[in-house]
This record gives sequence, structure tokens and C-alpha cells, in this order.
Amino acid sequence: MKIYLETLGCQMNQLDSELLLGRFRARDWDIVDSAKDADAVLYNTCSVRDLAEQKVYSRLGRDSRRKLDRNAIGRVYVIAVFGCMAQRDPKELRRRCKGLDIICAPGQIEKLPELLEAAADAQLAAIQPLESDALAAPAPMPAIFTDPKRTEAPDTAAEARIDQLDLTRDPELRSSKSQAFVRVARGCNNFCSYCIVPYVRGPERSREPSHILDETRRLVGAGVSEVTLIGQTVNRYCHTAGDVTTSFAGLLETLHDLDGLRRLRFVTSHPSGFGRETLEAMRDLPKVCEYMHMPAQHGSDRLLAAMNRGYTRSDYDALVDLAREIVPGVTFASDFIVGFPGETEAEHQATIDLMRRVQFKNSFVFKYSPRPGTAAAKTLTDDISDEVKKRRNNELLDIQRETGLTHHRSYIGQQIEVLVTGKSRRSEKQDSPATGETMQLMGRTRGDHIVLFDGAQAMVDSYQTLTITDANDLALFATL
Repeated sequence: MKIYLETLGCQMNQLDSELLLGRFRARDWDIVDSAKDADAVLYNTCSVRDLAEQKVYSRLGRDSRRKLDRNAIGRVYVIAVFGCMAQRDPKELRRRCKGLDIICAPGQIEKLPELLEAAADAQLAAIQPLESDALAAPAPMPAIFTDPKRTEAPDTAAEARIDQLDLTRDPELRSSKSQAFVRVARGCNNFCSYCIVPYVRGPERSREPSHILDETRRLVGAGVSEVTLIGQTVNRYCHTAGDVTTSFAGLLETLHDLDGLRRLRFVTSHPSGFGRETLEAMRDLPKVCEYMHMPAQHGSDRLLAAMNRGYTRSDYDALVDLAREIVPGVTFASDFIVGFPGETEAEHQATIDLMRRVQFKNSFVFKYSPRPGTAAAKTLTDDISDEVKKRRNNELLDIQRETGLTHHRSYIGQQIEVLVTGKSRRSEKQDSPATGETMQLMGRTRGDHIVLFDGAQAMVDSYQTLTITDANDLALFATL
């Protein structure tokens, strides 16, 4: 079977897709780069923003038309949606996408290989020409597998199977030889008023520390030198078994001593759950990188309260100051929302002030869009015009370009170690160079800076010490 898989959304989705691709390759299925060349197309979906969902609906419309053409000549074309959209509104997916075969929630994805085979067999049976003049059987309704709602009893068997999907991953079947994500927790208990994640990913659950250690050990044994721990709120990791409680700082310490591990990262952190203990672990454990992706979302106390973020502007400022005091050279990245209901110009300026004060390495800026099922969508009127949202969005992007440029230029003249991750985008668009010829490569610093430099293909997945010679607002430029 030829598989096309497209991933939208966060690192959780990226990891889920990587684990599934490993399962598909283990069955000798081919992974193709285009939906038109596939026998089965899968979309790993995100519901955090409306734009991500509309992209999926557009693709499903195209694929449903393609499926009719394929079936008309007796060929199978399986269409599957999994991830957060599948959990948020499977009925709407089925209503809008008549050609859909599989709808699978995040906690059920380990079933997908078998579901794809069953859907292909059923589809083939439905389109086989019959000896008589009777019509072929209609295509079956899509198979729908959802997770329990937060008000329902958890599916402990499904959770155990998902944990096994992580634990039994094949370390050799991954997209990068040197880097890997490791999931430490699932779900979210924050209930930010604009966010659908707690409803589609379920309650917070921290994985067994020994499982995380075993998975990481096997990845490092297969050549991974940089591991990124992921969770919806990764810094709130806390696992209790009997009388033993493992905090996030304790987990970092447990993983730190693995032979062969060179860098340990984590994303994404929530400001209200970031304590001194974790900062001291970042300072005292040399392999833990000095980088914090810590979404602020806004600079106004009133809007932070309306968003149910659980902290004030002064709390965020104090945490940044404490991190800079404890962790030398720490860098910050953030997320921001513009146009939240009721946002005034003065409150927008408060966000600009926060961005200027912290000097983030980079920030992701999004225009507010109501997500059905969230508290904000139920209780607040989306009263900021698209024109104002766009202007405020562009203003924050301009501030980030300004502060990002200042931040990156501060590294000019320094020597920095980078992990070379691959060709730059410019090199990817060019013809492959001759063996030994130099090309533009891309690497990452411990502070998660992008570094571009000229080198040989053989340097990919190695560590190189570079001299920073120039910078723009997004990247550093260097020489060996």
C-alpha cells in the first residue's frame, strides 16, 4: 500500500505521525510525497485554529473527487482523518466529507494500520465488477473511533496501548538520525478559555518515568544525541507511584546521565507551572539546554484573566527575571494572541511592551478565532474586526522582527556549537551538489537559534563549532 501522510499542528502531532510512519514501514508500505500517488491519504489534524481545520476540509474535498475517479476504474483510495479534528466533531467531518473512510481520535491511533487494511478491503469489495447486472454494494460509512469525553470514564486499555506505541517505537525508523521527540505527558488541565485542547486531548496524564527512560535509552543507543521532551504542559510533569513522586526536575535528572545523550530539551512550558526547581535543574545539568518556549499570550492582566491563563503580567515578568538570574544565557520564545474579545488599544500596547521588555528570540503571533466548544466561544462576543486583528497582528510581527534582530546580532563574533540538522531551505531547492562539494547547511544552537553556514553534506547530524559572522531577525550566519 502507498501511504501519503500530512501533519498539521504541534509537536504531539509530529510525534504521532512519526510513530505511525514507523508502523507503516514495518509493514513494507511505501511512503509517498503526493496524495495523487497514494492508495491511502491520512491527515493528522489540529483544531487549535480555524485555519488549520479549513486546510483539511479543502484537502478532503479534493481527495473525495479523486476517490470517485479511482473507484470508477476499480482502484482503492482510502481517506483517513485522525488527531484533534477527529475528536472535536466527527459528525461534522462525516457530514462534510462523503468520501471519508476513517475518523480516529488521538488516543486511538494505534488502530490505524488495521483500520486502513480493513477500509481498503471493504472499498475493493464495493467497487469489484459483479458477474450479474446487479449494482455493486454501496461504500460503507466511515469507521469512527473517538476517545472518552472528560466527563466519562477513561479508556485505560486504549491509554496503555498508546503508551506501548511510544515505548515500542523502532529507533531506526525516524526522520532524523540525531534528534527525537519523547512524549512525557498527554492531555491538558489548563482550560484556557480560547483553547480546545483539554477537550480533544483529555486530562493531564504523566507517563511512567521508567518507560520514558527506557524509550530514551533506546533512541540514544540508535544514535540520537538530542532529545526533546514534549507535553501540552511539559513542565507540569508529575508522576506518583506508591510513595515515590517524580517531578519534572527529577525526570530531567534521571535522563541526564544517559551515555551518548548530548542535549536535552523540552516544550511547551506554561508560566504558572514553572518553578525554581526546574530552573535550577537547567543550571546544574549541563545537558539541559538553556531554552524556554513559554507562551505569554498577552501583556494585559484583564485579558490574561479572561483567557484563564492563571498568572498576571507581573508574574510573567518575575519568572523571566528569575530564569535569567538562575540560568545564564537562557533564551525565550513565546506565543501571542491578538484580537481577543474586548481587547483595547491600550491592552494591545501592553503586549508590545512585554515583547520589548523580554526580547524574545522568536514569537508566534496569531489572530484570535473562536473555537466551538471553548468557554470564550460560548460566553464572549468576537467583537474585534478582521481589519483590526490584521493590523495588530502585523504590529506584533514588526516588534518581533525588531527585537529578534537585536537578539540575534548580539551573537556576532561569538563561537557557538551547533548540531547540524540538514540542508538549508535554499540548498533543498537546488540540485544535489557533487560529492564533497559544499552547500548551505542548517544547524541549531543550545538556545534553539537557527544557524546557516557552508559545509559538506557529511556534516549533517554532527556537532560543529562555528563563528557567527552575521544575523537577521530569524537566523544566525556563520563560518566553520
